[in-house]
Amino acid sequence: MGALVAVPVGLGGVTEAHAASSVTVKGPKVWRPGQVPDYGDEGSVTVSQTESLTDQVIQVSWSGFTPSVDLSGAPAKSVQQRSSTVLYPVRIYQCRGLDPKITDCYGSSLYGGKPELGFEQPALPAGVNEPDLPSNMRISVTGADGSGTAAFEVRSKRLSPSLNCDATHPCSIAVVPNYGGDAADLYGMRGGAPDCNEHMLDLDGVFNTASDFVIDGSDNPTTGVHSGEMCAWAQRAVVGIDFAPTPDECGSAAADVVTSGLEMANRAMQQWITGLCLDKSPLGIQYSSGGGEPQARQSFLNGTRLDLGLTALPDTGAPKRPYVYTPLATTGISVVFWVDDPEAGRQIRDMRLNARLVAKMLTQTYRAPGLRMESVDGNPFCIFEDEEFKQLNQLPASSGLKWPACRGPEYTLPIVLGTATDLTVRLTSWVANDAAAARFMAGESDPWGTKVNPRYMVPTFHGYPIDQFVREDDTGAVQPAGQPPIADHLKHWKQYEWNPLQTSLNKVLRDLQDGVVTAKQAAPMADGTHPGYAAQPIGNRTLFAIMDSGQAKAYGLSEAALQNEAGAFVSPSRDSLLAAVSTMPVDAATGTQLVPYGESGSAYSKEQRAYPLTVVQYAMTPTGGLSAAKTSAVARFLNSVTTTGQLYGVEPGRLPDGFLALTKDQRAQAQEAIGHVEAQDGKWPGNQKPPVEPVEKPEQPVEKPEQPATGTTGATGGAPAETTTGGTGSSGGTGSTGTTGTTGSTGTDTTPVTDSGSTGSTSSGSSGSSTSSGSSGSSGSSGSSGSLGSGTTGTTGGTGTAAGTGVPAAQPGAKPGTGAGQAATPGRSAGPLAAAPVAAGSPAPDRSGGARLLLPIALIAGLVLLVGGPAALLLGGTAAGTRAVGAVRTAWTRIVRRP
Repeated sequence: MGALVAVPVGLGGVTEAHAASSVTVKGPKVWRPGQVPDYGDEGSVTVSQTESLTDQVIQVSWSGFTPSVDLSGAPAKSVQQRSSTVLYPVRIYQCRGLDPKITDCYGSSLYGGKPELGFEQPALPAGVNEPDLPSNMRISVTGADGSGTAAFEVRSKRLSPSLNCDATHPCSIAVVPNYGGDAADLYGMRGGAPDCNEHMLDLDGVFNTASDFVIDGSDNPTTGVHSGEMCAWAQRAVVGIDFAPTPDECGSAAADVVTSGLEMANRAMQQWITGLCLDKSPLGIQYSSGGGEPQARQSFLNGTRLDLGLTALPDTGAPKRPYVYTPLATTGISVVFWVDDPEAGRQIRDMRLNARLVAKMLTQTYRAPGLRMESVDGNPFCIFEDEEFKQLNQLPASSGLKWPACRGPEYTLPIVLGTATDLTVRLTSWVANDAAAARFMAGESDPWGTKVNPRYMVPTFHGYPIDQFVREDDTGAVQPAGQPPIADHLKHWKQYEWNPLQTSLNKVLRDLQDGVVTAKQAAPMADGTHPGYAAQPIGNRTLFAIMDSGQAKAYGLSEAALQNEAGAFVSPSRDSLLAAVSTMPVDAATGTQLVPYGESGSAYSKEQRAYPLTVVQYAMTPTGGLSAAKTSAVARFLNSVTTTGQLYGVEPGRLPDGFLALTKDQRAQAQEAIGHVEAQDGKWPGNQKPPVEPVEKPEQPVEKPEQPATGTTGATGGAPAETTTGGTGSSGGTGSTGTTGTTGSTGTDTTPVTDSGSTGSTSSGSSGSSTSSGSSGSSGSSGSSGSLGSGTTGTTGGTGTAAGTGVPAAQPGAKPGTGAGQAATPGRSAGPLAAAPVAAGSPAPDRSGGARLLLPIALIAGLVLLVGGPAALLLGGTAAGTRAVGAVRTAWTRIVRRP
């Protein structure tokens, strides 16, 4: 109750649960390169977040620095690494430790060298200064007002092992302005001695020591002389940073809960898992986001590996095991972009897209410059030349920005995941249910004449929605009439322009961060391979990608505003996600929520604030077949995630940015689902019921002679929760004095219990009795007399199975007992009945003879209430009371559900 009181419910936008960790430190004294050059006041450096960092992007800003200028003295708009034409740029490094040397800073020309040698390093082998990923060093400019800012990626030990930044190894950010100076006695006037106060080389037309070219070190001798970066390094400002614990700190203890799927929830899962494993009473969670949600759903339903299956879509088949959907959080699918105006030297941050424009990018609809392509002839070269895009994205003149020119579609086609995933299903469902996009996909031109690539039209293509992206067009250029033959590789040019990734959303993010497109060059190399394109440098990027909002927010990426059905353009935020969730109907058959695309007149179709690619995330949660220990672990994980795990924050156990906390109704659904888990009461999704199987009705009960039993025969009736099957017992075969139980009841509900009792017994009684399988038993006891249900003769109640430790039958490694007879599955009869789960508004038809059973049912109901009510009051608040109440509830449910 304390946890419930502490967590705000249903607000969708809870106040952050962590304090801001922005830090500002003093910077160097500003260099004033005037007619009388000198140093002025100290500047300052601010790092937006310094604590509980993960793999993410932070903002580094500075003020009171020397403005960056070009060789003419005009303000510099941007700068590239190893530039000799921009003076007074600023470098930003991530470094080992809190008091780093230049050899500790990743991406420096001296990184990985010997610390004791400092700037007098011998030549370093190639690749030493970038042993992990490509350098995250950033170089930027300072504006005319002396201020500047840069988005800077920080990396944990997972991405950069050589830096070794984790919860126990703090690191730092070094901000290094290049104010010039002569570190290497470049004119040979001081016998090789450095003099960082000598500024005549700052702009001499040869060395330009205030430019980036010299401080890179690559144009200086590397033996016996000081590197040109020494003077710049002396002006550095250093800010310490701390990383949050991650699941890597959890150790290798056995997992209490195994789960998979929903890569869109990865950032939230990492924080939740870490919070639980570092708790004073640790709970281990094994989580795999690979393989996609379809595979996770099937693995969970087959009961072969997973305790929980994480999903954004409900399973549409008949349930194979009892479970319910537990909501975890809500997120969005983001269409992110990194587009620079190369002339202005600035990144464009705002973009509007509708479903038809997204469809164009996903269907290879743009053509290559200079080539005639039959499939897309006459279409624009890329999205920036698409008239529809230009109409929606007219940049104001006051911004001084303009969209870059097209270099070809290979530079702008989105980086996407090509494996099966719910993300792709929801994205393409949005496209398929948009009227204009659907007509376009069917072959209708847009108002400016652009047509869909016919390789993506029915019947050649099966149409949207789809669950994975596959390149459909491998054609290319056609030979113009009367022209010489074209090269073979051009005939299949589109085969190389777009390649959905077969890895993970993390790879989508990594490629975007590194400026790498998925295209390959059509012209082969001598060995027949097709190389990729060079990485796009910052300042000249035209990149798009599709990922989850959690990743997009963590890396500070620009997310496009998408057009919803009300006609408004909305970007993902907590407010827009909440607006969408508030309009989502609850599917009665499953209890899940989806944006109702294409439903005219729905609340969503009228909500202008709703983000169209909003996704509620669920855990498929078993309500039967779990051992007591597993039940406790699963319930604890879900309780943590749906209570304290709904507080926003960067710390372990919290909910990161890019996610929306559960609403009041979703919290209530989650608590109800957890109750079903704890009771293991065999609840099914939504209003679905267990598959019903036919029962043959003999004319009269048949009594069998008493004889030793050789196995356990379950009672007939509705499908039970998972059966707990024992392992090898201490005494297999028949029970020593086992007697045959009297007539068993129909409608038996089976609840597994793993105790360490010496006898595994099967008890039956009135409709809704439970079956327990003990963990070890020396002999089987007889079943007690069971009552008749629905006017039929129950099957024989068998003896308890002599068995070892109980193992859920649906779990891997489950083995039957080694006695003479294997335990039959309780609650199942010989023949199946072809009956689908009951959906909303479609109850199962009454069976003949049902009316004759009203009196017996009423009598049984009265008995249940008469005995169960006082018993529940007496035992309330105890473990036994919980089981008693659960049994009464189950019994009553079975009674009222009888046809």
